[in-house]
Amino acid sequence: MAAGIVSPVSRPAQDLFAGLLPPVPRKPLQRLPRGLYTYVWRVSGPQQARLVLMTLAVFPLAMVPLELQRRIVNAVVSLEDFGVVPAVYLIFIVVSGGLKWVRGVYLGRVAEGVIRRLRFRVVRTLDGDDSEEGAKVSMVVAEVEKIGGFVAQAVADPLLQAGVFFSVFGYMLVVEPLVAVVAFGFFVPSLLLTPVLQNVINRLSAQRIGQVRQLSRDMTHDDFNGLDEAALTAHYDPMIEEVHALQVRIVVIKHLLKVANNALGHLGPLSVLVLGGWLVLQGRTEVGTIVAFVSGYERLMGPARDLLNFYRQYSQMRVQYRLVADTVRTDEATQAG
Repeated sequence: MAAGIVSPVSRPAQDLFAGLLPPVPRKPLQRLPRGLYTYVWRVSGPQQARLVLMTLAVFPLAMVPLELQRRIVNAVVSLEDFGVVPAVYLIFIVVSGGLKWVRGVYLGRVAEGVIRRLRFRVVRTLDGDDSEEGAKVSMVVAEVEKIGGFVAQAVADPLLQAGVFFSVFGYMLVVEPLVAVVAFGFFVPSLLLTPVLQNVINRLSAQRIGQVRQLSRDMTHDDFNGLDEAALTAHYDPMIEEVHALQVRIVVIKHLLKVANNALGHLGPLSVLVLGGWLVLQGRTEVGTIVAFVSGYERLMGPARDLLNFYRQYSQMRVQYRLVADTVRTDEATQAG
């Protein structure tokens, strides 16, 4: 450090932070495993363990706002004093926000560390072969960054979303079982429909990635330099049209899945309001419970949507990682031979 410049954080504090939340090492792996989650644990195992611990501290807090909202509304309806509930709510917001901030910052650090480590590994396979240079550069710039970002959240993100979902659903089930079960029923079609359509998207994505990489290789290959316009058009146009057709099919299926999930997402709150309203009229539940359940259903929709998105992302990253790992292993074998 230059003279006269004082670090805003002391060295002991930095060492303590690095010990509690260590960064991802810079040194790349000697060999890339074929499985995506095998790579996740080998490249960032200690970091994943700490992210899991932070996640376990965050998701149980998801049910706290629902209970506080229920008590506030019931106090308003019965013209009772709020007591300390609003103050507790404010304290909860501060504590929960702080935990989420630390977790989010560490997720970002892990992601960038994995991206750097994987880039180092891919760059070491560059051997000056112009016919492969375009595909490898594309891999370093785009595919590697997506994979690294996924690795950071590969364990902690689905754990958080599943934890929030079951914490909120468990709270609703305890407070008003009938409404909770009916509302949960609208998640079942999404859970059945998403994997089926996602498998179709996965196959199309794999074909599209392979076609794009073949296009990149051909554009930098010596055999295609100097060809006249007619020959270039005859060679490249079908490949470009194929990439376009695959992407259009992917977009159509993605939006079909999105529309179906959104429709089911609107039916859930409607069931809470109708059934819950009937229970209020019968004197079998409180207004505050229904208000909390409407909010709770939104809290269920968020994690459920994120889990489905995670499944789609995992399916895509598994394909991309396999392509990257296969390319690296092929280059290693070529260079060794």
